[in-house]
Amino acid sequence: MRYIIVFSFLFLTSCATPHVVDIIQPNDEQLSCIGLQNEIDELDKFIKEAESEKGVNWSNAGRLLVFPIGIWATYENASQAIDAANQREIYLKGIMSKKNC
Repeated sequence: MRYIIVFSFLFLTSCATPHVVDIIQPNDEQLSCIGLQNEIDELDKFIKEAESEKGVNWSNAGRLLVFPIGIWATYENASQAIDAANQREIYLKGIMSKKNC
């Protein structure tokens, strides 16, 4: 029984994409204005990728057939990823403000 629970958890989390970013990263304060802007640009791409995971796509169709709860996990994970990316963007803009970028 324990193995079934562990296997189910691993299977469920493996279906959940994209990766949720850390809001605060160790070297954020040391980044230059250009480095901070590059991070924000990357976050915008990351948010678009996460939003595309929430729509109708082949991955979600496969999850529906194989493991229907995987769609819920993907949607939930994508929402968390978008929230974390938005919070990181606010955090980085605060650093930019302090540095007068």
